Amino acid sequence: MLKESPLANYREAAEAHESAHLHPKAAFSKDHQRLNGPEDDHRLPYKRDVDRIVHSKAYMRYSDKTQVVYLMDSDHITHRGLHVQLVSQFSRGIAEILRLNTNLVEAIALGHDVGHPPFGHEGEGYLSKISEEYTGHPFAHPWQSCRLFSEIEPLNLGLAVYDGFLCHDGGMRESLLTPRYGKTWADHAVDKQEKLNDTDGTIIPMSLEGCLVKLCDTMSYVGKDIEDAIGLGIIARSQVPETHLGNTNREILGNLARDIIQHSYNNDYIAISEKTFNALHELRNFNFQHIYIHPKLKVESKKIEKGYRILFQHFYEELQSQGRTSYIWKNFLVNKTDIYQKTDPAQIVIDYIAGMTDHFFVRALEKLVVPMRIEQWHTP
Repeated sequence: MLKESPLANYREAAEAHESAHLHPKAAFSKDHQRLNGPEDDHRLPYKRDVDRIVHSKAYMRYSDKTQVVYLMDSDHITHRGLHVQLVSQFSRGIAEILRLNTNLVEAIALGHDVGHPPFGHEGEGYLSKISEEYTGHPFAHPWQSCRLFSEIEPLNLGLAVYDGFLCHDGGMRESLLTPRYGKTWADHAVDKQEKLNDTDGTIIPMSLEGCLVKLCDTMSYVGKDIEDAIGLGIIARSQVPETHLGNTNREILGNLARDIIQHSYNNDYIAISEKTFNALHELRNFNFQHIYIHPKLKVESKKIEKGYRILFQHFYEELQSQGRTSYIWKNFLVNKTDIYQKTDPAQIVIDYIAGMTDHFFVRALEKLVVPMRIEQWHTP
């Protein structure tokens, strides 16, 4: 038994170290909640959650998922996989100083965007229109991240991890975030419905760690997206607004980290100063006006929008008409029949498309739309 092995001593010592050194309101391992109950393992439970996430299939697909720029041959453009690593590194560094649970921070940061469909937020908008039309509710990637790791590729993660996924967006609504401590699984179910009812709304996490990642997510992409845009020639550094945060990613992150530590240290909330909050808003607004909707980055938008409709319609009609012989059944549902037994066919197709990488999306379209060469027949 594990509890009789030397590894059990490590687990006990690690939990004792948490009790002695972490912030009183940090997420302690002893309070970790799995829906299916605790597990016997030498690793601290949030560390085990991190390991499950990085070994998942969904995590592997990050490497070919759009962050901002898509369909461009460049080895130096941020993709979704790099973004979540940057969020993790940035937030962990701050969490260490604030004496928070770095394993929980890492788990939330690495898994929060697995629900993103192909082509980032733009693709999310196209898929959401289809979802509203066929299922009656929109598509929201935070909700989908929870769905993916609880139902489609179930990992049985901790409640605070799923909560962090669901609540990670909308971090720029307030300069101070006080956790909604003590949430239950029932509260999480209510929060998930709230996210579908208002995809633009912001839900407050249950932990200081979740609040930290919520802010650090925005902080991690603003400066990096500016650097990518400068590298692509979309903007010049001289165009970046002059604020006390600086105009390089290094300066912006350094100043943001110092500010969030100064205003959150030993407090029961995560906060930044109003001056920094306003400066970050200014940089973020600049990105939306000069980068995210830049014509050079949107030349394929109409094709992508049509592509979403073509793929959905094809797989939806095929699943309904062919059932167990359909492509989705054989390639997606084959090991998930129990999960999807009572799921609407439209939701099944949406789950499948949402899980696609950018290149798989394009290859699927080519296979359905582009005529293929027919090999010459030989008569016997």
